[in-house]
Amino acid sequence: MTSSVRVIVVGAGSRGEIYSQFASIHPERMKVVGVADPRKFARTKLQQQHKIVDGNIFEDWRHIVEREKFADAVLICTPDRLHKEPAVAFAKKGYHVLLEKPMATTAEDCTAIVEACTQSDVMLSVGHVLRYDPLIHKIKELIDAGVIGDVIHIQHLEPVGFYHFAHSFVRGNWRNEAESSFALLAKSCHDIDLVHHWAGGRRCVKVSSFGSVSHFSKENKVCSVFTLCGPVQRNHHDHKGNEQPLQIETNWFLIEFCSVHLYMKRLSMNIKCNIASFFLFVFFNQPPDAADRCLDCSIEAACPYSARKIYLDRVKQGCTGWPVSVICPSSFPDIESVTEALRTGPYGRCVYECDNDVCSNQVVNMEFEGGVTAAFSMVAFTEEICKRKTTVYGSKGELSYDGHEIRVFDFLTQKSTTHTACSNAPRHFGMSGHGGADYHLMDAFISAVANNDPSLIRSGPEETLLSHLLVFEAERSRLESRVVRCGDTSQSSMIKTPF
Repeated sequence: MTSSVRVIVVGAGSRGEIYSQFASIHPERMKVVGVADPRKFARTKLQQQHKIVDGNIFEDWRHIVEREKFADAVLICTPDRLHKEPAVAFAKKGYHVLLEKPMATTAEDCTAIVEACTQSDVMLSVGHVLRYDPLIHKIKELIDAGVIGDVIHIQHLEPVGFYHFAHSFVRGNWRNEAESSFALLAKSCHDIDLVHHWAGGRRCVKVSSFGSVSHFSKENKVCSVFTLCGPVQRNHHDHKGNEQPLQIETNWFLIEFCSVHLYMKRLSMNIKCNIASFFLFVFFNQPPDAADRCLDCSIEAACPYSARKIYLDRVKQGCTGWPVSVICPSSFPDIESVTEALRTGPYGRCVYECDNDVCSNQVVNMEFEGGVTAAFSMVAFTEEICKRKTTVYGSKGELSYDGHEIRVFDFLTQKSTTHTACSNAPRHFGMSGHGGADYHLMDAFISAVANNDPSLIRSGPEETLLSHLLVFEAERSRLESRVVRCGDTSQSSMIKTPF
């Protein structure tokens, strides 16, 4: 195929728009010829960006597959639970498929997608963009080159970022498992895929996982614990010499403890105390000036998760990209539209008053064939936003990655070598995301379709399916509070996994 690759975008949200911008950078290589999205603003915006003819604009992707095939590939960027049906339908119609991660929300649906693409002889690329990050790809090249000898253990951390988690997983589209999927799948299937990749194709034999919803709950709005530290007056004696408990009286005041602001109202209590410091447990109702929405809350300035800070202050500074762009699905983000979204939409809610139920911290421990072990941690409460940190321990050296560079320490020479990688991803058009990996993912997919060469795709069907199935097994471990032997279905309805 020598002409530009014709693509259809199904799901014109944030990811669909970003991937489609490859056509604006390389119009000679890719052309967007159709779009499907139930939201008029989203599909019209994409139509105008790519000058798509009116006849190829659809509210429902099903109308596309009813027509004769008029493109080479499809970019499926629908919500997580709406991946399987269009992926299977377009594959059967003969379209090559780029599918946003996760593949689907059940193991059965992931398997069905791979089977449909294989049987229809079309290419499948899954949006595991980190596989295409130049530095992360360099880690795999160094491991394969043997610079640290045999891989013994892998430690990998995903710091989600405090406001990123509040945006996406407390207020946003991935906050509730019934509406989307569990956090390990929605956020960290990237990372389990990388661990599986670095383990060199070994079969995972055992997995365990622990995790929970921390902090973001109604209980944390109405109950807190703080410590008063001495010196504190000991019990005193009255004029008859009888020991009396210490009495404390306070007015409304603000206490800051471990970066958490606690509000107390005037109280009077008797406390028997024979030590210089003690714990004071305070149970209190919502402060009278607190509100269910940040714009109505007089104490939001003391909250790091304030929607005013995350969205409105940003747009006032001229920042209209992520995350601001997400909260106005029917208009361009400006002060007026963002204010209205915060007053009426889900992103203006107090983080302690949402219907979120996905884990805010989770760990996964894995054992692969040959004794290779791995430990993965995902945590919401971090300064850095998704800047992964990795250490791979080998028999001859140690490789560490801090999100910026790779350092290899050689046990024999006891010297360290630093490795970097260049990305030629353009800094405009929004394709510099994920360290330029968004651009490189599209570059590989379009090249693969244009040259009919699936080897250019790093996140193809077989290995991606294996890493997804490992994610499902890890979540099964967390839910059942046990070590799971991969492929063991004796206590689960999970399909047998080929680990």
